[in-house]
Amino acid sequence: MSAVKNEIQKAARSGIRWLKLQKPDSIKDLSRSIQALSLWKEDASRQIELLLSLRKNGYWMTDRPIPDTARACIALYSGGIIDSDYVRWIQEQQINGNWNNNEIDTSYGLIALSDHGIRNEAGCEWLLNNYGEKWEHVGTTSLIITALIRQDKDAYRFFIEDRAGWILSKRLFRGWTFISTSNLAIQGLMLAGERDLEKEISLSIKWLLEKQTKDNWGDITSTSLSLISLKMYLDII
Repeated sequence: MSAVKNEIQKAARSGIRWLKLQKPDSIKDLSRSIQALSLWKEDASRQIELLLSLRKNGYWMTDRPIPDTARACIALYSGGIIDSDYVRWIQEQQINGNWNNNEIDTSYGLIALSDHGIRNEAGCEWLLNNYGEKWEHVGTTSLIITALIRQDKDAYRFFIEDRAGWILSKRLFRGWTFISTSNLAIQGLMLAGERDLEKEISLSIKWLLEKQTKDNWGDITSTSLSLISLKMYLDII
């Protein structure tokens, strides 16, 4: 196990060095960078300052303001910054139990609220009641179970366990099709508490380590997500 830990730490060190040299400008890239650096207890003040400078009128005014504001909220919380204005804005955008009638937006909204201890049963029930074949994509399903776990793991445990099994069934050659998708799946499975961690998750972690090219995983978001997955795994083995 010590050899695995050393390999993870070595990969993370080079990934962090690469990430610190990047200049993210999208809300998604900035948010993921902050999450990764904060989780590894690295300085993310430059990224946080830039993210905050892009906020207007209490939220992030982009072409997708709901998921981007939720992502920013999640990232800033990981960096120790809490502001009730953007949390309130997220709450105000919920209509008929969901955000933008969209499973991705609703999942990010629920995750953001959960960081601040806000339970939102209506959003969770909307995801459960509307889940179907059209949402059966590994990344989407991983994000949904992550939201439900963060909101109330015990209340939704049967759905979470069922979908975690489905996610595993879609794995090919120890990983999934894309790096970002694979990371969402790995993180969702770890949060779900996959019973046979060594057998199931470790295979995908090794696959992820093999996918690192020199010092990164292709782009800012994929590298950030990979660093998050590696730290989550390191913390539970």
